[in-house]
Amino acid sequence: MTTRLIVAIPGVIAVLLAVALGGPLFIGLALIISLIGLFEFYRVADPYRPLRWAGYVGVAATVVFAGTVSPPERAMVLGLGATLGCLALAAVLVPGGKHLVSRLGVTALGVLYLGAPLAVLVLLRRLEVGDAAVINVLVGTWVFDTASYFGGKLWGRRPIAPNISPHKTVEGFVVGFVVGVLAVWVAGLYMDWIGHLESVVLGAAICGAAYLGDLFESRLKRDAHVKDSGTLLLGHGGVLDRFDALLFSVIPGYLITVWLVL
Repeated sequence: MTTRLIVAIPGVIAVLLAVALGGPLFIGLALIISLIGLFEFYRVADPYRPLRWAGYVGVAATVVFAGTVSPPERAMVLGLGATLGCLALAAVLVPGGKHLVSRLGVTALGVLYLGAPLAVLVLLRRLEVGDAAVINVLVGTWVFDTASYFGGKLWGRRPIAPNISPHKTVEGFVVGFVVGVLAVWVAGLYMDWIGHLESVVLGAAICGAAYLGDLFESRLKRDAHVKDSGTLLLGHGGVLDRFDALLFSVIPGYLITVWLVL
């Protein structure tokens, strides 16, 4: 726990500073997280021999375009288009064609898994209420993750996905979900652009998606027979271990903020 706090406290401060300032600093942070996370994902998926350079270029293009191109849908189309072009070029240049489809597939999955969500996070920050909107997603995700962990430790009895993550329990999920939704609702009290019911709906979507993201990464690691995606964050494992829930929660966070609130 001490090691976790040593890493978490300065990490949270750095993230909140980037959220507050926005602009190039926030884009740069999202880009760094996406590239390190992709490196870890490709290491986990190494038996499938991903075409790494195409993935790195695709992720970088998707995140950078999200921060610099308007409107948002044009930014995403350009980023994904650049990814498709890189995949096609890599397919042409790779020597031999054995297992090419699976290699392209795992490469593209990396871009979809890391690049697209972090690009959406950048798009969320670019909204008029972007700083507060990002805070909602971070609060919901982080509080849910922490509350579900301690809820499971204290009251966990029934495994929720024993074949994927035996230590995750129904009780932990319920505690995390309730506390996470409450945290988003409390955060919304200080935001004049979102109502009480909207905060509850937003919190529920964020927490549900965050749990799916956590389980998804756990499934990937179990398939690869690894405990953590990396060791960069010491007690937290790798970057992918720390941001797995956010990669999923930011999608409904953006959609609900844009469609339901703004």
